[in-house]
Amino acid sequence: MSLIHPTAIIEDGAILGSDVEIGAYSIVKKDVKLANGVKLHSHVLIDGHTEIGEGSEIFPFSAIGTVPQDLSYKGEIVKLIIGKNNTIRENVLINPGTMKDKGVTIIGDNNLFMGSTHIAHDAVLGNNIVMVNQSMVAGHVVVGDSVIIGGSTPIHQFVHLGEFSMIGGGSAVAQDIPPYTLAEGNRATVRSLNVIGLRRGFSKEDISELKKSFKLIFRTDGIPREQANEVLDNTTNKKVQNLCKFIIDTKRGIPYERKQ
Repeated sequence: MSLIHPTAIIEDGAILGSDVEIGAYSIVKKDVKLANGVKLHSHVLIDGHTEIGEGSEIFPFSAIGTVPQDLSYKGEIVKLIIGKNNTIRENVLINPGTMKDKGVTIIGDNNLFMGSTHIAHDAVLGNNIVMVNQSMVAGHVVVGDSVIIGGSTPIHQFVHLGEFSMIGGGSAVAQDIPPYTLAEGNRATVRSLNVIGLRRGFSKEDISELKKSFKLIFRTDGIPREQANEVLDNTTNKKVQNLCKFIIDTKRGIPYERKQ
């Protein structure tokens, strides 16, 4: 049974699943789809061609699906698709895509977006991500599964954050960050493996192989891309292969500090 506060505005055309809760003064526009069990607290705006998956919860003063903050947008139909069991805290802004990309912003499942975070047009985010307060993802950014973005950290357009990477708070990220690594600083550089993150389900063998490979790639006199090619040629470990391929295929480069 859905619980909709009498002051909420649900426009004709909006599609609501079962057991949806909509708080006081929230607004759901006509092209929105809310799946079963979605909960909107008070003063939430859901706009545009937006789909929100089962069990997601959105807190007050968030604006979800409003038109992209991009000068190329001229009123085209663009989309925002948000997966299941996401927690979107207060004052979060998430925009749909633009036609200069695929016309859609996509967010996976089980993510936590803390207060005042922003996800811009055409971004693609995976699952189990944490964005800490006031962090920002710019347009066309790709964020892999289980990434943690520290507070007050902006991610530049077109940057790719590899899975299980972690970005320190107060950083500014302008280049790609490989999977399984920790980056921090302004501008952010790769500092080490994200060892704490790797302990969440990674085998001891995988962690050991990643440590050895990280040292070969980033702690020698060679260029990381060339070193990654060499490591790739001599490993059968899937996680190491993933790390190497990311570094080899990077479009924006990998920021690093050479240490002997």
